[in-house]
Formats: sequence, structure tokens, C-alpha cells
Amino acid sequence: MKNSRHFFSLTMAFVALTFLFGCVSYTRTERDVHTHTTIDTVVSETVKNQPGDRDNGIIYPSSRTVVINRSVVQYDSVAIREYPNFIRLGLFEGIGLMGTDLGGGSTQTGLFGVFYELDRILTQEPAPANTGALFSGYIYRFGIAEWRLRWLGDAHDWSVGITGYEVIRPDNADGYTLTGAGVLSVHKRFYLSNKIPYLCIRPQFSLSFVPSPYVNTSVSADLGSIGGLNLRVYAGYALGVTKLVDGNSVNFPYIGIGTSVLDFLNREEELETEWKNHEHSAWHVEVTDFALIGANTNFSIFTTNDPSKPQPLLSGIAGRVASAEVALPILDKRFAVGTSLLNVLIMGMQEFGIGVLPIRVSYFWNPFGNRFTVQPFLEYNYAPSNFIHTGFRALMPIADNTTLQIVAGYASGNVGSATARVFGDKIGVQGIDSFQAIYVGVGLSLFDRIFGSNELRYGRGLPHE
Repeated sequence: MKNSRHFFSLTMAFVALTFLFGCVSYTRTERDVHTHTTIDTVVSETVKNQPGDRDNGIIYPSSRTVVINRSVVQYDSVAIREYPNFIRLGLFEGIGLMGTDLGGGSTQTGLFGVFYELDRILTQEPAPANTGALFSGYIYRFGIAEWRLRWLGDAHDWSVGITGYEVIRPDNADGYTLTGAGVLSVHKRFYLSNKIPYLCIRPQFSLSFVPSPYVNTSVSADLGSIGGLNLRVYAGYALGVTKLVDGNSVNFPYIGIGTSVLDFLNREEELETEWKNHEHSAWHVEVTDFALIGANTNFSIFTTNDPSKPQPLLSGIAGRVASAEVALPILDKRFAVGTSLLNVLIMGMQEFGIGVLPIRVSYFWNPFGNRFTVQPFLEYNYAPSNFIHTGFRALMPIADNTTLQIVAGYASGNVGSATARVFGDKIGVQGIDSFQAIYVGVGLSLFDRIFGSNELRYGRGLPHE
């Protein structure tokens, strides 16, 4: 039952994201057609001197010839300008809730509501009841879009939005969860800072009809967006019914701390600024990447558990979801700090780690121009696995939103799960939950964008500098 519910939630989130981003146009295109008319007149004069002597006393015919050519040329030209078409467009937002325990204990997902324990992720086991935890529940939002709302005399900084899929879970009890597909919302922003990253106060009203009818009112303090990364503090109240038929009535106030990734914000003024003139804060943003890797591990994930059989060259996989590298205005502006919603590094059967929102410091080097990028990095993953990860990525765009990557690195730390020990016992090898290994691999980065140094907002003479 637990697995079915989680599978249904993930399926609904995927369907909502596919539908929303398939229907949303994030660019507004304007075309101006101009007719050009060129009128040209060419005057040609030719003087032909007749041979022999002339009697100047007699009128002599002129030897000058004048030819006048007039031409008219008309042609059309089209000027195309592209502008952003949204106030907000985001992939995922997670909020950790405080003060929402209705008697079911804490979900134990911690800050931002996304820090599940690794064993719970792998086995889908429910969290044990814990009424003393600081964060009792969470809110997840998948596929967020907002557009300018023109009402109240075209009032400033109002927006109307839709969320593809939303989950509001106040505690660990099954009967109190509110879920919404196609959640409608109205927002008003009061900006305290007009420079990136923006700081604003945002009242919000949300309304869901299915699967759960509910309303959710809140006020948040928002910091972002910079490279699609945001931080938020919430205070709100949710009221509704868990299901249309035979559902439980639920209402509770909450305080929350949230973050969102690949979540981009435009002020109304920026909707009139062409994309080519926008301020970019990140070296690299991407939806996902993956690589097939080979490491100096004993057991590959692509073979049987028989230690007597030879191991294949490929031993594991590495991948990330929703990543961003934000440029820092220091030194030559090529240093960046970044994170990923999910970071997976599986080098072998016993050597693996999963990180949520790791802290990553990297350097972007373009030895052969802006298209080819070398990115050495140092990354700390603290939950649910705890490990240090360092190495480099060589990135080469091969198509629109697709980049070939060659990776190499070293990782050392703790799995954070009993899975490695259990596997070791099954094959007669002493199971351990700590690891260290070196790996190399090749893969792809999908739905990504690598910015050039001339595209960053630093050093371009823009008004904020």
C-alpha cells in the first residue's frame, strides 16, 4: 500500500510536469515588418571631341551626352524580438512544516521537507512516530508557473499561477494529506530589494479542486531567484478535505522553511527586456545529467553477485537532478557555488552515496573558447549519505540543450544505510557502510544551458553594477 501510494504520487507529479511545461510558452515573440524603399538616380555625362580643326566663329554641335537613369527598389525586412512570457517558472519547491502535528507524529523529513533517510528511500518504509521533531510535515510543489495578472486598474506586481501537482502533509498520519492537481493561485509581491537576488514579501491564496478540495493561504518572505535557486520562510493556514468522497476534514496553521530549484523569477519590468539583454547569474543550469562510470570497486552493479566471475569494465552510474552553478563576483568571476536537488553516485555494489542539496564549489575554465568547458569541483554531501566528492567534468555541447560530458573523480564517506552491510553478508563478504573509490566515465547532460563569460551579468556595464 505504501509503495502504491508513493508510485501514484510520483506518477501524478510526472504527468503534471509534462502537461504544464508542454503547454506553457515561456517566450513571447514580437515581429515588426518594415518596407524599405530605395530611390536612386544616376546621371552619366560623356564628352566626345571631334577630330580636326573647328571654326570658333560658327556654332558647333555639342559633343556632350547626358544619360539619366532612375530606379526604385522595394523590399521587406522582419525584426524579431523575444521576451520572457512569465513571472515565475519553477520545477520543484519543498517546504518543511513546523507546528502541524495533528497526532500522527513527524514525517522526519527535516529542513525543506526533503531529507528522507536513505533506508526509507530504498525500502519505502514509513517513518517511526516522533512527536518531538522540529519539522512535523512538508509541502511539495511540482511544476510551478505564474503570469502577470492585470486587474485592479492594472495594479503592479500581481500574478496568477498554476501548480501542476502539490502535496501538503502535516504529519506522518495517512489520513491528513492534502493533494492537488492543477492548483490555482493568486500572488502579490512587495519588493524590498530591486537587485538580484530579489527580496520580497509575498501574500498568496491557493485553491485546489481535485483530488483534495482545499484552500491554502500564506505569507512568505522570498529570497531569489539567482540561478534558479530560492529560499523562503512561510506562515500560513490550510483548510480542506482529503478526498472528494469520504475524505477527512483537515485544517491547521503552519510555519515553514522552503527552498526551490530551477525556479526562475521575472519582475514585471523584465517582461519588456529582450532575452539577449537579460542578466544571467549562473554558469550552468540543467534538469538532469547521468554518466556510466568505471571504478576500482570489487562488485559492479551490472553483474551477478558471484565474486568468482570477472567484473565488467563499467561498475556503476552517476547522476544529478535539478542542478545549478551560481557565478561568484570574486577573482576572475569563474568560481561558482552550486547544488542539486538530488545527487546519486553509485560506483559499485557497496560503494554508493545519495546527496540532497549538496554544497558544491567549482571553477569554470574555457581553454578553447566558450563551447568547451572544464569544471573541477569539490562537493560535500551531508544527507542522507555523508561523503566528500571531488573531481572534474569536461562539458561539450553537441545539440540544443544536450551536452556530452566526460567525468572523473574520487569519493569517500559513509553510505548512511544498512543496505551495503546486508549485501556483503549475502555474498560472504564483510559488509561495511563506508567507502572510497576513484572513477572515470562518460555521459550526457540533458535540458541544460552553459553560459559564456560574456553572458554573465558581471562586467557588462548593466545598471546594477
